Amino acid sequence: ALERISCPEAGRWPSIVGTDVAIARNPIVQEALLPPPRVFAKIRVPSQFPHSAIPPMSASAIRIDSIHVGRPRVVDGLQGEMTTSICRTPVSGPVQLNLRGLEGDAVGNREAHGWPNMAVCCHTLDDYRYWKRTLQLDLPPGWVGENWTLENARETEICLMDIYDVGGARVQVSKPRAPCQKQSWRVGRPDWIDHVIKTLRTGFYLEVLSPGLVRAGDEWRLVERPLPEATVTAVNRCWYHEYDEDLARQLRKLDPLAPSLAKMLDRAENRFTRMA
Repeated sequence: ALERISCPEAGRWPSIVGTDVAIARNPIVQEALLPPPRVFAKIRVPSQFPHSAIPPMSASAIRIDSIHVGRPRVVDGLQGEMTTSICRTPVSGPVQLNLRGLEGDAVGNREAHGWPNMAVCCHTLDDYRYWKRTLQLDLPPGWVGENWTLENARETEICLMDIYDVGGARVQVSKPRAPCQKQSWRVGRPDWIDHVIKTLRTGFYLEVLSPGLVRAGDEWRLVERPLPEATVTAVNRCWYHEYDEDLARQLRKLDPLAPSLAKMLDRAENRFTRMA
């Protein structure tokens, strides 16, 4: 049985968030907003958390700062329910990383998530520092539902198809994360999707090439970087801001190209072609 969470506060959200018309008309944004939102309960984000004081970034190897797992839960709103695993909690000690994800973790929507190329969701502490500085959101690592929160990592430097050894496992960067309403609900910001697309701080997914034990503190050891131009930020920019034909051509040469990635490239190309 799914755990049910009742939240005391609720508010009505607009069907298109933010005020940027160009972004609001973006089909990728519209897809993220569909079906039309019901009235969801909003979580009150505490002003302080026991581990919310995030230290400055140091110039050293990427490492796992914290690991988070969760199970699907039913969240009560005023006019309906949603099932989500976004309310993940930190775990200590070694955790088995399997081909489909971390032991003890499950997704709420297997059609949208749960694919092999979405086995691990990552965000960086750099993102959390940015949100605190620009949005005054003092969130603890893991609050936006990622499995791994990373130290010394930036999406402007990590590339799609990068292969890393982490702990006893080997992983590959597969695709950027897409912003969604569940993230908006989690942080209490109806303009979250708009903000993420403007800043291109989406997070990203990993595919597991070789299972193994991982734990907080494990460093990432780069094994291979076949596409040094395809940073997570560059791919997001190609999708959302400005279509890059050269980058798209490189991505399309990948064998095999993930169907979801190919679909996003096709939509971006069609959208910017129509706008030209």
